[in-house]
Amino acid sequence: MSDTIPSRHDYTRRLARTFATRLEEVKQDFVERDEVVDLLALATLCREHVLLIGPPGTAKTRLIERYCRILDTSPFTYLLTRFTEPAELFGPIDLRKFQNDSVYEVNTTGMLPEARIAFLDEVFQGSSAILNTLLTLVNERNFFTGSKTIHGRLITLLGSSNEIPDDPVLAAFSDRFLFRCRLDYVADDEIEEVLGLGWQAEQLQIRGEQDRAEGFPDGGPVKVAGTERSRVAFPLTDLAVLQQALADIDLTAVREPYARIVRALRAEGIAFSDRRAVKAQKVFAASALLAGRLRAEASDLAVLARLWTDPRDEQSLRRIVADHGVPVDTPGRVLRDPYDLRIDLREYRNRLALLRTSDEIRDVLRLLGRLAAEARRDHPAEQQLLKETTQIQREALTKLREDFPEE
Repeated sequence: MSDTIPSRHDYTRRLARTFATRLEEVKQDFVERDEVVDLLALATLCREHVLLIGPPGTAKTRLIERYCRILDTSPFTYLLTRFTEPAELFGPIDLRKFQNDSVYEVNTTGMLPEARIAFLDEVFQGSSAILNTLLTLVNERNFFTGSKTIHGRLITLLGSSNEIPDDPVLAAFSDRFLFRCRLDYVADDEIEEVLGLGWQAEQLQIRGEQDRAEGFPDGGPVKVAGTERSRVAFPLTDLAVLQQALADIDLTAVREPYARIVRALRAEGIAFSDRRAVKAQKVFAASALLAGRLRAEASDLAVLARLWTDPRDEQSLRRIVADHGVPVDTPGRVLRDPYDLRIDLREYRNRLALLRTSDEIRDVLRLLGRLAAEARRDHPAEQQLLKETTQIQREALTKLREDFPEE
């Protein structure tokens, strides 16, 4: 069997490439959020769920809204507290049916049972009644209202929390989130880019609110450049084709190394349930599909580093996966050789002498910041590379201050 999808699967391959392209567009609107976008895409293809661990204020809501735009759907979002009532998520009682027909039903219009993609902030803060209902909804896609069962359309649930609770009562619910991702504030080197992209988003919102106030219900005629990408870019019908295509992926090449990894995890006492072990195979298939392959390979096992259950096991899980010859890295990101980074560094230094505007210098500063972050993350032992990068950053800042002192 060929490593690439054969001609009879050309349609599926084109859809996968289109979807991957739309994901890149989402990534361009955020700083240091590529990993979340990748995991959200894999979860969407697998119809599984993602748990984000980190503080508030890290653009989670905006990211999920932007992601849903490429699927032409709107997310259901809600912040849970200890006082959240089930009706706030699942809908109120249909009083007319209750009064007229003595029938107990919940009106789910516009609520979580009818959502395709949902984001619940502080997801572990919900009451036991909410979490029990969520457990059925995320696992079986069913919602019970009186004697009636509604089969939910939920594709994926994105949950967030500052930390994973130790409460064993929550363990079953927590385990339904196959993917785990730590999310923190962006590095200092990227703050300028965060401010720039964030202000573009604020401009769009301000102008949209003004346009609606002046009678333009669709946001009006004035748009920020680049913000209209992918308004209706990847229909849910096409997504369903990709979801079905997972069944065509051959996992033979990875089953034996994957089994060895699972045995190694359990030998070290790392929590990795049978449920997670089975469901992870869908992730390998999704990874291969997005790469345009009909066969999974070792690199597709890298996502195991994001399937931990206990945060204390994360580093051990990554080590074991790497020990079995799997290139552990952020899904969708290529680990570059230090030599390649030095080539980029020389190009930025040469370009610096030719720059004539402050915007051009700032662009190079942003690129240098990304390169510095990549070097620290992927090659911490390359101290000389880090020193050279820092020196060129200083040169660029000096040029900006000397050539444009008024700015």
